[in-house]
Amino acid sequence: MNLYSKTTFLILLLSALAAQAQIGITADKSKHQSFANTPYNVSPIHLPVSLAGGFAEIRPNHFHSGLDLRTNGKEGERIYAPADGYVSRINISAWGGGKVLYITHQDGYRTVYMHLSAFCGKIGEFVHNYQYSNHIYAFDVELPKDSIRVSKGQLVALSGNTGGSSGPHLHYEVRYAKNDQTINPLYFGIPYSDPVVPTIAGIKIYPADPSTSINGKNKELKLYPANKGKSSTGVSDTTVVAGRFYCGIYTYDQMEVGARNKNGVDCIELRVDGELVHRYTVPSFMFEETRIVNALIDYPQYQRTREYYILSRHLRGDRNNFNTTFRTQTADNGYIEFNDSKVHKLEYRISDHKNNATTHTLFVRSDTTALLANAKANDGSLTPNGEPITYYKRFAMQKEGFCVEIEPYTIYESDLLTYSRIKSEGNITPTHRIGLKKHQLPPHQAFNVTVDIPAGMNESLIEKLTIVCINGKSVSALSSTLNKGKLTAPTRSFGGFALCLDTIAPTIKAVNFANRKAFKGKFLTVKIADNLTGVVSYSCYINGEWQLAEHDGKTATLNVSSETLRRGNNRVTFRLEDAVGNTTEETWTIIKN
Repeated sequence: MNLYSKTTFLILLLSALAAQAQIGITADKSKHQSFANTPYNVSPIHLPVSLAGGFAEIRPNHFHSGLDLRTNGKEGERIYAPADGYVSRINISAWGGGKVLYITHQDGYRTVYMHLSAFCGKIGEFVHNYQYSNHIYAFDVELPKDSIRVSKGQLVALSGNTGGSSGPHLHYEVRYAKNDQTINPLYFGIPYSDPVVPTIAGIKIYPADPSTSINGKNKELKLYPANKGKSSTGVSDTTVVAGRFYCGIYTYDQMEVGARNKNGVDCIELRVDGELVHRYTVPSFMFEETRIVNALIDYPQYQRTREYYILSRHLRGDRNNFNTTFRTQTADNGYIEFNDSKVHKLEYRISDHKNNATTHTLFVRSDTTALLANAKANDGSLTPNGEPITYYKRFAMQKEGFCVEIEPYTIYESDLLTYSRIKSEGNITPTHRIGLKKHQLPPHQAFNVTVDIPAGMNESLIEKLTIVCINGKSVSALSSTLNKGKLTAPTRSFGGFALCLDTIAPTIKAVNFANRKAFKGKFLTVKIADNLTGVVSYSCYINGEWQLAEHDGKTATLNVSSETLRRGNNRVTFRLEDAVGNTTEETWTIIKN
């Protein structure tokens, strides 16, 4: 099979798998083995494959977009290109992926490597030259095609622990180059061992309406594990339900018994009386879809305990194409309702990528006479103390000194947007608080808030204003834009919004050196901080010459190589600036013997 035929076959195969998911057919895992014919069936590090994180695992506000490959707890493991290609992008940041390398390959795929400690060969030379010629550490640049070619098996980088990484490892992705859609790398046949079946850690049943009764109450019920370690395994343990309900399951996979990591599973299926009503699997996704995780899980439970119960119900504003909910005689978008007085069998089947599977069966007895009395209708429960907002329509609300604009499909269900205006200590304006009355989920995408600047304010102070988002004790500055006496900022959360003045400059504190003292270390390290808007630029000069300062977001430090220190006295200066232009500068005299 030539390269063109191979690529065409893979694209057709993925399309077929996606189509199967849409019509409710469980994809045959053996078909995935065809991906093993590609160059991506090997690990980019020459170590036994051990997964610290799997593809599409639930993370805060996003899916995990690749595989986390262990590197024996060490940095500096060699990373090799799996196929011929060219370096198409390099991104260096104090957060996120840290030092990131993108390689685009000839067959329409792109591989991505994150949390690196260093780039090798011509790639490393390009990074060094770019940073020193532009006097920056962090940058994100796309390279012209074929400007830096790489060959299959070529050493391209060293693994590390940069960015938001919580320990040394390599984050590895395979994407479609045309649109950056990320794909589960395990579909390509990377060899690894996983003899352990997935674990079911919890199953819940939830009321869908105020009138729904679950064992006589309109509250969620945990069915498994049951109280005192007893599970629901027979009709004698049957839960009595009246009205619409839906289910949720907390499940994870481990590569070996007792493993520390709780990786995500490949597929969740829920059957009611033998009929498939819900199937959950994420073979690939677009990055603009990733916040949909908040609508797929029991979000309040996840916020409390980090246990992600994946729900069978499908919200109308959820437009993803990988989480398929089936409409049958007993289910509608994952909401289940029985119109009889019979006992019904609910069965979960969970499988990992190796097709290790586990199942659990529950029983529910329908009792249509047990509907809760005096309950309000589902939509009627929204009392008129807010503005109606429809999930598929644009929404705008103007209040005194405040405006909010929300695009279609920002929220997942129609609701009421509540508003209140309260006094705000320490801020320039009152706090304008907005939120959804019924569905307590964060928005799927950013929306804009605008706050008026008080009349007559000094022009020099206006430059120091920012919009802050207030949620409880958390106060965060938003990236604000000034326009005609107002500040506008995008936000990804509901809460309180006010104008705040930031006139305090960032701070710099020496960590491992002191003024007029001898220094023998490899790096000069300073701790940096800012009270509100955050440090946006930083620089270091040794004896008047610019030096590369590596920013580590996890430790809030800047690290500068001491190689350029000369014998005797050295003048070392650090400069910082925050997002509203407050600057600070500190200078030390460092002695090198």
